Amino acid sequence: MRGKSIMNKKIKDILYAISPNSKMRFLNDKYLWLEKDIMVIASLMFNIETIFRMGKKIDQIKIPISEETAELCNLDKLKNEFMQLLNYVLMYDVEVIFEVDPEYSKFKRDREIEFNKCRNICLFSGGIDSFSGIITCKKQYKNIEGLFVAHGDQPRGVNIVTTLYKNTLEKIKIPIHTLYAPPMKRYGYSQLRGFLYCMYGAIYMNLLKADNLLVTECGPTMYQPKFSPFDSVTMTTHPYVLKKTKNIIELFLRREVHLITPFENLTKSEVFMNSPIKDQFQFTHSCISLGTGRNCGHCYGCVVRRIGSIVADLKDAEYDTNPFTEDYQKGENLVSLARFSHDVLLKYDTMIFTSKENIFIYKKQRMFKRFALDTFTSIYILKEKGFQTNPYIERLYQIIINKLGVEKIKERIENVRSGKFIPNFNKEIA
Repeated sequence: MRGKSIMNKKIKDILYAISPNSKMRFLNDKYLWLEKDIMVIASLMFNIETIFRMGKKIDQIKIPISEETAELCNLDKLKNEFMQLLNYVLMYDVEVIFEVDPEYSKFKRDREIEFNKCRNICLFSGGIDSFSGIITCKKQYKNIEGLFVAHGDQPRGVNIVTTLYKNTLEKIKIPIHTLYAPPMKRYGYSQLRGFLYCMYGAIYMNLLKADNLLVTECGPTMYQPKFSPFDSVTMTTHPYVLKKTKNIIELFLRREVHLITPFENLTKSEVFMNSPIKDQFQFTHSCISLGTGRNCGHCYGCVVRRIGSIVADLKDAEYDTNPFTEDYQKGENLVSLARFSHDVLLKYDTMIFTSKENIFIYKKQRMFKRFALDTFTSIYILKEKGFQTNPYIERLYQIIINKLGVEKIKERIENVRSGKFIPNFNKEIA
């Protein structure tokens, strides 16, 4: 039988670190006990993963919760959902225990805060998907408000969102609310980031009486495959994670909510093309190195984004490196993507299952074929403009051209730039 891990002070300090930012103080209102509980619980779950990313482990987490929430919500069901989510993401069993605090909401004052109703909340991060997404959602729903979740150790992210708001979103009357979360820290991918953001979204869903929470992530990111059996990929908006998150939100709010994913069948180039405003992309940021505020140019996020902008023929941000035409030594992610794209287009049936698991299970083959074709379409466009492209993918490119023909590439360019593929606002997590 496994013994209980002893939680030292350092681990405890990380686990129970909740944002002290002044913008969060309104949650201390006497009547916002549910919203405060959601914030604390989401932060603790996020911090559990941080501890695991540090190479440490814990077997049990005690979560403080108000007496009011405990009386209204089914804690047994919540506990099961939390434990299943942690097991899926961490591949480790963590016991969740709710500790009801009868003094939790005593001595708090009524701040008499009023919130206007809004049916639609859209998560906003300052990346391409969320920028195109929130403006597209505004066009669809008219009445929409955004939520940005900031991390204290990523001030550049706050600056990026502030710039986009002042340059664009304020002018088209899209309010952006900001909530502060625990620090991200640098220990690899944060798989519960999407859970955290959606749970913070639930806070505003309750405050504004919203029915819909919109997550505008493109399909290849939602269903990101492994390029090799031991590849590490993001599960931030993986359908299972979103499904569990939706279940948890509904248990807290005690009503049905709609978690809508309108971009889940769109590639990055199609997301670029669908944006009603196309002259502000240079102010967005999609790089893994958000702490610097710069786009490195060679991480997976930068490579996919650059392919999208090239195929859509739209002005993009500046990058520190260019593995497509110059910095070939930085081309590892580009080459891996090209190999994967080659196999999706020509060898799908014989691909190892780990590389197509999400594609197969969620029936996303058509979308991933367009995504794969975009990789080689971007190379074709660069060559047509006279650039010498990365020699490490030249052989793969020539095989695709010989097998599929240039007309297939030209057809793809036409389909993207004519806006053939559009968002589907009927897509939601069931």
